[in-house]
Amino acid sequence: MSALKAGTLYLVGTPIGHRDDMTERARQVLAKASLVACEDTRTCRKLFAWLGLSAPEMIVYEDRSAERALPRVLERIEGGESVALVSEAGMPAIQDPGYRLVAEARRRGVEVVPVPGPSALLLALAASGLPTDRFAFLGFAPRRGREGWWRETLARTETVVVYESPRRVPETLAAIAAVDADRPVVLARELTKLHEEFVTGSAAEVGQEIGARADPLRGECVIVVHGGSPSGGEAIPWREAVTRLHALELGRSLSRRDLVELLAAIYPGQRNAIYAAIQATGEGVPR
Repeated sequence: MSALKAGTLYLVGTPIGHRDDMTERARQVLAKASLVACEDTRTCRKLFAWLGLSAPEMIVYEDRSAERALPRVLERIEGGESVALVSEAGMPAIQDPGYRLVAEARRRGVEVVPVPGPSALLLALAASGLPTDRFAFLGFAPRRGREGWWRETLARTETVVVYESPRRVPETLAAIAAVDADRPVVLARELTKLHEEFVTGSAAEVGQEIGARADPLRGECVIVVHGGSPSGGEAIPWREAVTRLHALELGRSLSRRDLVELLAAIYPGQRNAIYAAIQATGEGVPR
């Protein structure tokens, strides 16, 4: 890699767990940067030790110090230095104070160069099995007024992705289930790490599974939620749809397999539960 551009802010993505996810380009940028802005110098020094690099000059840039550190960082960049911005893990400026530095750099005409790296929200979304053509990342769910917030959020038609602390995951799943117990949900935990886990099912099912565990959840968590029905009317739960179809002549004329296929297309992620329900209540329904 050639020398870094003078007077440039580099956004360097770093591993969120697995060290081998560090790209060679990111490594070279960190090796050549004259200053590194980071949330915690201790974590950043460990990163440089992993990479076998000598630690350069570092400046703390996090929520509490951003107002004080921001002009100092930009002064160095405008003075012709190449500065790397890193977060604690993952892609900087995503759900962290780095976005303020980027916004001010753009306002001043400073060149900003992203150096790709892992992002927990994209990894969770890609591996969730839920629709990825349209999604909304909403950061952390609020601590107060959660049920009202989730009622509004679950009315959105695109897939929703939120971050959550492990100790609040049960409460969040309960808030989702209180609005729509059947809504497909994926809980992604410890992404790229040794204990990586995906828990899938309806909001009620995932909440029950997590609640039944003897040990509390650990590690960083991402919750991916299927979007709501795009229809103008109020969407009904799939269990009620099964009952209604059984009562209709059309429903009675369909095979159980066709009923499963029909309802699974309308309620993604619920095929197994729909199949079990139809098998259990399918008296009079042709096979």
